[in-house]
Amino acid sequence: MTTLAPIHIPDYRDRHDRYDRFSVLLHWLMAALLIAELSLGLWMTGLPKDSSGTRAYWFNIHKSIGMTLGLLILVRLLWAFARAHVAAVPMVPLMQKMAQASHALLYLFMLLVPLSGFLGSVFSGYPIRYFGWKLPQLAARWDDAKSLMSLVHEFSVYALMLLIAVHMLAFVHHQFILKDGLIRRMY
Repeated sequence: MTTLAPIHIPDYRDRHDRYDRFSVLLHWLMAALLIAELSLGLWMTGLPKDSSGTRAYWFNIHKSIGMTLGLLILVRLLWAFARAHVAAVPMVPLMQKMAQASHALLYLFMLLVPLSGFLGSVFSGYPIRYFGWKLPQLAARWDDAKSLMSLVHEFSVYALMLLIAVHMLAFVHHQFILKDGLIRRMY
């Protein structure tokens, strides 16, 4: 009598060289939303302050997308701790440390940008709307805190844009110079 070997069904925890589908989905969803949000943020600041409500409408859309991104980065961080570890791409130690530092900074600023924007809105005295739903007022108007959060938000946005550019240049370097197939980890 012969015994059949058990069937092994691979799952994402067995794939230490690639990210699981949920991680990949979060990465690309956040990339698209971040590019849209940064573009919207840069564009809307040039809108005139008038009684038409156009500026307020776009600011509310911007805030709603920002809050969504803030929640998504929290999900992404929690998932990163819960999922199986993906092996690092073989690189010289200096490049490995630079990659780790740039990823840590990306996460830091992906958290800091929506947090500072949200807190700036909290301290502005104006109601915060999430895609039309009015959120509870969390604090009274506090002009100094609003000003500080606006500065932190603006600095963080430019830092995040720089880090995204570095991230994209690192991808180009891996894909077209090193030709190490790094992109295969993300699909």
